[in-house]
Amino acid sequence: MELNNSLELVLSHARCGSLTMEDLLKEFADSDLIVASRTQLIEGGTPFRPLLLFKEQNTMMACFTDRCRIGDFASVAPHSIVMRGIDVLRALPPGMGLVINPGTTLNLELFPEGACPAYVCL
Repeated sequence: MELNNSLELVLSHARCGSLTMEDLLKEFADSDLIVASRTQLIEGGTPFRPLLLFKEQNTMMACFTDRCRIGDFASVAPHSIVMRGIDVLRALPPGMGLVINPGTTLNLELFPEGACPAYVCL
């Protein structure tokens, strides 16, 4: 799989065990993410409706490291915005997790606190 940016490179290294979780999360916080939405974001208009997935009884908001990673999810969430990773984490409601690049080999799951013993699952 071709790596398109520094976050994807870091995700790849973390999956191989050659990078610490701390280094991965630092890169994630500073990286731009594509947040897929079911509705187009229009100021004063329709509210943003991010793509939500469900895993192990947890609601997970989906985001992507590159537009090419959205794949088939574009059929249900055809719109998107770009946000920094730290801003995505700050915007998550309590009890909601985050999944990056769902359905790909470059995925990362951040479960809501207490929902998964490891909390962060590669």
